[in-house]
Amino acid sequence: MITAPTSLNGSPVSLTKPPDDQANRDTAATRHLCAGVYLDRAFRSMVLRRVYSDPYHRVAPSYGFDLVPVVGHAWRSWLLDASQQGVVFLVLVGGCLVSRSVLVTVLCWLGLFFVARGVLGAVPDALRLKERELADRLLKRKWRELQSIKEEDHLRRQLWVVRIGSAVCLVLLMTSVVSASWAGMSPSEGMSAALVLLSPIVFAAVGAAVLRQMSLNDVGHAPVLRRRPLSQREDVIDQQQSHTVAVYHRPEPKEAEERWVDFDPFEREPTIFVGSGHLVHRWLPPLVVQLLSPGEEDMREREYDEPPFRTHELVDHLRSAMRRVSAPEDPRRLALRVRDRVFIDERDVPVERDLLASRPGAAWLRQIIDDPHHAAHHFLEMQISTTGELVTTVFLRATVRGRSLSLDFAACALTRTPFEYHVTDLFGESGPGAIVRAALRALWRLPEETAQVVRLCGLLPTLGRAFIAGRAGRDRTLAPRRRVLIGSRISVREDKSLSWKDSRFDETRVHDDIKLVEQRLLKATEDFLDGCRVDTSVFKEKATNIINNSGVLNMGGRLEMSHTAVGPGSQVQIAVQPQAGATQ
Repeated sequence: MITAPTSLNGSPVSLTKPPDDQANRDTAATRHLCAGVYLDRAFRSMVLRRVYSDPYHRVAPSYGFDLVPVVGHAWRSWLLDASQQGVVFLVLVGGCLVSRSVLVTVLCWLGLFFVARGVLGAVPDALRLKERELADRLLKRKWRELQSIKEEDHLRRQLWVVRIGSAVCLVLLMTSVVSASWAGMSPSEGMSAALVLLSPIVFAAVGAAVLRQMSLNDVGHAPVLRRRPLSQREDVIDQQQSHTVAVYHRPEPKEAEERWVDFDPFEREPTIFVGSGHLVHRWLPPLVVQLLSPGEEDMREREYDEPPFRTHELVDHLRSAMRRVSAPEDPRRLALRVRDRVFIDERDVPVERDLLASRPGAAWLRQIIDDPHHAAHHFLEMQISTTGELVTTVFLRATVRGRSLSLDFAACALTRTPFEYHVTDLFGESGPGAIVRAALRALWRLPEETAQVVRLCGLLPTLGRAFIAGRAGRDRTLAPRRRVLIGSRISVREDKSLSWKDSRFDETRVHDDIKLVEQRLLKATEDFLDGCRVDTSVFKEKATNIINNSGVLNMGGRLEMSHTAVGPGSQVQIAVQPQAGATQ
């Protein structure tokens, strides 16, 4: 008979999701990513194509944000663009069928506006070049510094833009005037017809810009970002992003030449901890301590034939100890969420697919924890974040094998989202004023907005993939398919996180969070081993070395080494400066 797990003090311990797992996940990171799908077409296309329209791969776990409203706003943004492009396409086709000369006039006006903008932007530089040439001629200067020569080359290019652009503007203007006579209309009649044809294009661009800005305002101020009810595909995404089991993808190894040619010390290396960001720190090798009883006898006398505890009992104790530090009544609490996470290789899924069908219960998790040879790896997951913009996640795996306890510790960090996605937090970027400015920007960019009609070529493929994914209904990763691996291929949050070289100011905060969790885990483990009559002398020594370690640190592909000797016969010499007043 399986009984509910208890901690050392006898209180029951929850092995499944913590009670607040379904709490409000409308964090700052969620709002910024929702805003990003309106501001970044490439990001929106990635969300729709590689997340929503890919039902054959698992969605990566969501750390510090909610993926469901991001997908919903991506579809809203796509619908706005598709509607605008559809109106423009219908207007252009209608103009071509009714009067090609009027259509030519409209296109000439748009081209004239586009080229004239470039000319007006280059005029100040061209005037500055002419001013310099006049000054050189009057002062008879024949040489300049290299920097001045480069600047003059730029100014000459701007002068070329003014000259060529002016000629193009003249040609477009003359063509728009002459085109009316092709249809037997006077210039005034041609202009009136062109204005009638241009009006729907202007209204479509302005209307889409206004609705887009209103959606951004809603993202910044809406109390709830999710819409109800969810579609079938969104419901599957919601279940997968919060599922206890994460399926990771093992990429193919790179060739040696490719590794060195493309080497980047700041590149994010793939790990089993999908969705959690950069691997910042890890105990390599893991902390291993023999399970010996206290005493002075030899190892044969002190070894336990049977472990003095079950592995899940240690995990229960650590889970309880870490949750106490995040008690809501403590004003100095750590913004910590503790839960169980199981990672499994996508190649091992066929024999363990039952883990994905439903959330593993307490008995199933205990079985995985206590079995050191199980295909799935259980980690105690501790996530630290206040707004979701900076997320530090610590993973700890405990195994008992070879009459020893092994602790595998890893820490990952998600850096901040791009600053351009934070428009909803900036002063004056929401409200009626922002809507008016969005409409004016749409008018200013009318030629570019009209040219976006070519994106309609991707309309049918996008709708086709979405229709297939939406018609799937149930989770397609649960049904085995020949030669199809279902591991997560992309994480939206990881893809839009800044690189480590752009996150220097957050490194101290990340390491502070890691050390807080690390020391508490080590102390809680020591107390548990003492309570189970296990000799902790070696454990204390290793724990002290880990806490005070300042030698080798893994920083997501970058290796920092200090006070460290590498290679046979290597030595470290540290010069100590005598203090003031010390005797020589």
